[in-house]
Amino acid sequence: MNREFRVCSGTIGLLLLLTALILPSCCLAFGAQGCGAGQCRDCHQLTQQEALSLLPPGADTIHRISLSEVGGLWRVEGEAQGKRFTVYLDFSKRYLIAGTIVRLRDGVDLSRQVACDQVPRDTRLWLGRSDATVVVDLFSDVQCSHCASLHQLLPKVVAALPQVAFRIHLLPLFMDRELAAELMDTGHLDRLDQAYRGDVGLSKAAETRSLATVEAVEQFARNWQLRSTPFLILPDGQVVVGGRSEGDLLRLLQPYVEPQPVMGR
Repeated sequence: MNREFRVCSGTIGLLLLLTALILPSCCLAFGAQGCGAGQCRDCHQLTQQEALSLLPPGADTIHRISLSEVGGLWRVEGEAQGKRFTVYLDFSKRYLIAGTIVRLRDGVDLSRQVACDQVPRDTRLWLGRSDATVVVDLFSDVQCSHCASLHQLLPKVVAALPQVAFRIHLLPLFMDRELAAELMDTGHLDRLDQAYRGDVGLSKAAETRSLATVEAVEQFARNWQLRSTPFLILPDGQVVVGGRSEGDLLRLLQPYVEPQPVMGR
């Protein structure tokens, strides 16, 4: 029994010694020449044509390929039969991930992101300083209770973060389309406040007003499959759906006010 124990102990000791001798050189080689030595895109490439060939049948167009916030994944944005989609491909190009990826620290769904240059710009509803450097697009409906609660927090947010301003779009899921058009075209925040309280009705001018501003908002929401209010579009195109507390909003927007250095990429 003792002899067997001594043999096993000697074998284990030899293995540990070999591991100690080999491990530093392996780690050094991995750190100097493998992942972590530079930018991910220095070694990993994915073209639009290649991405299209890897996706299941039905994908028509690839609009954008970028590195995901989740390490080791490509974020692939495209279109299938007129509908936008976002999926993820791993660096080995053997796995496709379709679904929701939630960032735990703030509950943001990373799989929901839009092209910022496609966000409508016609609304005149603007809350915050005209020279604000961080613009957040808010899509809302005055007859939505969650929208009303969020609207009440906006002045507090811009007071705490004066670099932030909200561009407000009205997506009439329940409210009158004519009232939405009037409010966005005139840009009167006091009338918007009254509309949230239910204290404002359609003016005579609103009955004959063009609905072009509303139609642009509705078309944008359809294109990106955004079917509920409220939702925010952050400066990088990230979509945040649903209400948030004042503290949540401040934590969500702080990184855009004071960008943090990107580590590990």
